[in-house]
Amino acid sequence: MESARKLVLLGVDGSDQSLEIVKYASSVLNLAQTEIVLFHVMDKAPDIFWDREKDPLVNKHMEYMKNWDAHKEAKIREFMDEARKLLVAAGVPADNVSLNVQKRKEGIARDILAESKFGYDMVMVGRKGLGMVDDAMLGSVASKVLIHTTEIPICLVGGKPSAKKILVAVDNSWGSKRAVSFAGKMLTGSAPSVEMVHVVRVPHEEGEQGNNEGLIKELQAEAESVMKPVFDKAAKTLIDCGVDASKIKTKVISGVGSRAAAIFEEAKSGRIGTVVVGRRGVSEVEEFNMGRVATKLTQLGKNVALWIVI
Repeated sequence: MESARKLVLLGVDGSDQSLEIVKYASSVLNLAQTEIVLFHVMDKAPDIFWDREKDPLVNKHMEYMKNWDAHKEAKIREFMDEARKLLVAAGVPADNVSLNVQKRKEGIARDILAESKFGYDMVMVGRKGLGMVDDAMLGSVASKVLIHTTEIPICLVGGKPSAKKILVAVDNSWGSKRAVSFAGKMLTGSAPSVEMVHVVRVPHEEGEQGNNEGLIKELQAEAESVMKPVFDKAAKTLIDCGVDASKIKTKVISGVGSRAAAIFEEAKSGRIGTVVVGRRGVSEVEEFNMGRVATKLTQLGKNVALWIVI
């Protein structure tokens, strides 16, 4: 029998975005049934600081760099202590929050991936970390973790996402069903509103939209009919997990050229902070690590948390 308790790995680096990950987790997850590990990989001091022969100016920094590791560790532990206090204040039992600071072994992304294999149900990382400016860009660590995390769900947190509304992309695939089930189990108790969305794509050339109105209406009606039992079953899954039935709604969007763009626009217009998708949809094949929709959604801008569920 699957345990109700969930173990979540939060990758943090002491940046402002890391703090937003912690705040988001504290407001969106079922805290009473969640164990959280705050995980940080300490990078080594840049090689230039130890290369005396190539850069004689480095001598001026030697005394400081001898204490580089201690200084960095003290700073990140201070950050993690504050993060732990935030989580406990939000309702996570104190014993359910762990701090893990380790020196880099294979690389920051690889070390996060290695840690994620130890029984975690989800890994959360920021879309960007220290030194990143463009919110629309995916940082190298987040990108590597996303590509190679194929066994557990991953959450990419951008900006300051609201936890009050959740959008779950739904089709008739196993990936979609797993996404709905996972969302229900992780969100229980946080009482968000959940909008399940199905998108019907109609490729068309620019300026041809008006010529497709009849087809779009036909597809809309057909999709609503086909998706009703799918939505009903998904809603039952959420309700069985404890989600309030009155906070669940469904929507079919048709006549769009891009499913990912339609999902993003729906989230943006509805001020929805969390988007949940299956890693592969109904049209995807096993050989591809991630579906086209999920891949495109990783390009979402700031203030959105994207859950990609295996």
